[in-house]
Amino acid sequence: MRIPVRVELDKRGIDLHSVRCPVCDDDLESVDHSLINCKFARDVWSRVHKWWNFSSSSVLNVEVIEGKCGHSSSAIGQKIWQAVVWVCAYYLWKNHNLKVFRNESWSASVLVSEIQVKAFEWISSRIKGKSIDWSNWLVNPQVFLNL
Repeated sequence: MRIPVRVELDKRGIDLHSVRCPVCDDDLESVDHSLINCKFARDVWSRVHKWWNFSSSSVLNVEVIEGKCGHSSSAIGQKIWQAVVWVCAYYLWKNHNLKVFRNESWSASVLVSEIQVKAFEWISSRIKGKSIDWSNWLVNPQVFLNL
């Protein structure tokens, strides 16, 4: 995964005032940290897993970001969960950039709401012959893992 995190930029000789995470300032900014291990990212992933009724510990690894977790038995269900993961990663990075370039950030609850909306829009526009109901999506999205 090629994301311009501070640790990698520093290796390339780009002068930065710090290589620490701009979101939490607790650790060096690596891909793993930014998308998984940052306190903010962990909070977002935990909320996404709570929304999907998964245990929060099963999401916090690189394999989930790379789409290698097995929450679904169907091919469509796997693609739905993978889309949610990618939308989540996208919004975590978007929040990171908001912090870096504007010194602003979203709350975890706002970010998860954005993830729910964008993942629903993306998935419902791409699944042929299957209907995804918004209210079920918000309350019980796990039902879509078995489409």
